[in-house]
Parts: sequence; structure tokens; C-alpha cells
Amino acid sequence: MQLSVFSEIGRLRAVMTHRPGAEIDYMPPALMEDLLFDDILHGASAREEHDVFTAVIEAFGVKNFDFQTLLCEAAAVDAGRTSLLISQVAEFDQLSPSIEERLRAMTPDELGRTLITGIPAAADAMHAGNFFDLAPLPNALMARDPAVVICNGVIIGSMKRGARARESLLSRFVHDVHPILAGNARYLDFQADTKAARALRFGSLSLEGGDVLLLKEGVIAVGVSERTMEASIDLLAQSLRKLGTFHTLIMVRMPGSRSQMHLDTVFTRISAGECLVYPPMLNEGYAETLSTVSINLGKRSNDHGKRHVSFFSACRAAGLDLEPIPCGGNDDYIHQTREQWTDGANSFCLAPGFIIMYRRNERTLESLARRGYDIVRDQDFLADPKSYRAAHADGGKVAVAIRSSELSRARGGPRCMTMPLVREPA
Repeated sequence: MQLSVFSEIGRLRAVMTHRPGAEIDYMPPALMEDLLFDDILHGASAREEHDVFTAVIEAFGVKNFDFQTLLCEAAAVDAGRTSLLISQVAEFDQLSPSIEERLRAMTPDELGRTLITGIPAAADAMHAGNFFDLAPLPNALMARDPAVVICNGVIIGSMKRGARARESLLSRFVHDVHPILAGNARYLDFQADTKAARALRFGSLSLEGGDVLLLKEGVIAVGVSERTMEASIDLLAQSLRKLGTFHTLIMVRMPGSRSQMHLDTVFTRISAGECLVYPPMLNEGYAETLSTVSINLGKRSNDHGKRHVSFFSACRAAGLDLEPIPCGGNDDYIHQTREQWTDGANSFCLAPGFIIMYRRNERTLESLARRGYDIVRDQDFLADPKSYRAAHADGGKVAVAIRSSELSRARGGPRCMTMPLVREPA
């Protein structure tokens, strides 16, 4: 498959997701904070909601690849590279020799599942300080973050928190080995490239996909956040200059808080001229308005950035004029903050003007309805997807509202749960 993603809104053709598995069921309350969760999810309900979510995507005519399935299939392709992956996991997670040998004895399917679901400690050895022989990866549900597909290639990110670090390792393996993805361009690999250059002391760079948005062809926005470091954006800018496809990088300084962990928690594009936003951070004139800098990515440019009064000022300077639609409604700070917390500003665009939202963000959906969006419940769309696709093809705008009582508690929205692989030009 030739990767091809040049925008946030081009008609989606292929995407990667991850259906939450036993890694969700294994999470003990004592490890919620370490595993980056605010609550214990009910696994069966989360899977039901995720199944509906992916059913909506597939009913729109999109090919959906499950990450765990790709990992299992990749593990069967090349025994030598799979053995190397096990060695890397063993080193990174400091596994005992017996657990490493246990992984080596597994079939490819067993190995692929286990590298995500983890291995609970034996019953007679389990206690409050020792739950797992191999920790689970419950955040794998948020498929957006370990890697970023841009243009015709991929950037392998580096996760800020230890609970997610293995995800980048597994993502690199899948992109390197799986026949569907292997052979595409590799623009940057944060862990491998910085290690090879011996570029860092006392730590490693981090960049996560939730902070990277392709605003339009030639313009990319990146958040400096709780999860993505400014030094990572410097390295990204160097790679993008060499690529020659982008002329502007818009850097947004996020507050570094749990509630706004990535740029896409406060902004997502939904059509050619519209976006969903959390107004207090992106609009002008608020005490919380985020510092925004645009950087010229011309190959000969030494530009270190131009400061803008707001994110939208930077967008206009880059040739993109967007109408912001407020999550939580107009001039209602309480509900804006409530619905931002439950990912009211985080939508996933299947095509310009056709998006997926969480149903619980009612005031955000009302904002969309006032701007001409037909708000459709997931079951109604799935009962007759052709009619809604036809209405959209005739110029209508549609927001499919999915159930999310459990998924929203995982602290991520529809964009967070998806990694686009192929989009048509916007």
C-alpha cells in the first residue's frame, strides 16, 4: 500500500485502529495513573462502542486495518526480525530470561496479542508492587500517537511516558515488516535517528501523533505539549525542509496539562473552511490564548519563527482561513471546559463535512447543527449508510454521533483512535 496523507480532511480510504482487548481488562486501580488512565474501563462495553465506531468508518467505504492483527501477521513474516523485536522488548522492559523465552516460544498470533495485552504475574507472585511480568498497553486504543503518516511516508514517534514507549517499538516493526506497509518512505525515526547521532544526553526526545495536524498541503501544525517536546519540533522541521513538501510549520505551545495533552484535544479540522475548537485557548483575547509561532520551512530558510496573536492568525498568514466552531457552545465557559474534557473538540473527518463525534458532547453537536450539520445517531447511519453518503455527495454536511460512555473515559476522542493511511487529495 502506498501511504498518502496530505491533509486532515481528504476523503479517507484506509485507516489503522486498535480494538481494545484484554489489556483494558487487566488494569488494576493502583496502576491507573501509571498507565495514564483516570478510571477503570468496562472492557466489554468499550469493545461494543469501538465496534460501532469502526462499523461507521467501514460503512463509509473505508478499509480499516486493526493494529494488533497487523502485528500478529508481521510476526509471521520474518523469524529473524521477530526475534530481534523480542530482544528489543526484553531489553526495554527489563524482562527476566524466563519471560523472554516464554515470548520466543509463542506462535506469531500469541506473540502479537501478548505484546499488547501483557503478561500478568503468577498468582503466587502477584502483589501490589508486582502485577505484571510484562506490562499491558491499554493506551494502544489511541492508534494516532506512536507514528505519523504524512505525504507518502511515515514518521516513527517517541512516546513521552514509559507506559506507552513500547507502542513506538511495535509500530516501527509493523511499518518495517508487514507487506502492506513495508517499503514506504521513512522520513524520521525519533528513537533510532537520535540514538544513531548520539544527539542527546540525559534523556530522549518525544513526539506523539496527537500533536501533529496536516492543516493543508504545505502547512503543518504541531503542539509543544505534555507529550511532545520543542526540541522534537526542531528535528521535525529539519526533516520537513529536506522533504520540500511543506512551506510553513505552525507551532502551538500547549499548557502541558492532562486535560489538553495534545493539540488535537483543542482543535480538529472538519471541512474545507471549518474546524472544531476549544475557544479559550485558540481564539484571540482570552487569558488562556496559546502562544503560536509560524516557521518558514523553505530549504534555504533559517527562520526561527514569527509570533502570532493567536492560532487562527497564524493560519491566515499561511493562507488558511477557518471558521471556528466552539466545542461546548458559544460563550459558555463551563460547558466548553466540560466538553473539551470529553473530547468535544476532537472529531474524525471521513471526508470534508462528514465527521464522527462523541454523542455525549451535546452542546458541541448543537453548535454543528446550527451550522448546517445533520446530526445522525450511529444506529441510524448504520441502518442506511448509502442515503447519508448520497446526501453528503450532494453537498450535505453530516456528523455521526457515536456512543462513548466508556471510550471517552480513556481520555481520547475519534481522531485519537485513528491513524489515517490513505486519503484522497483535499
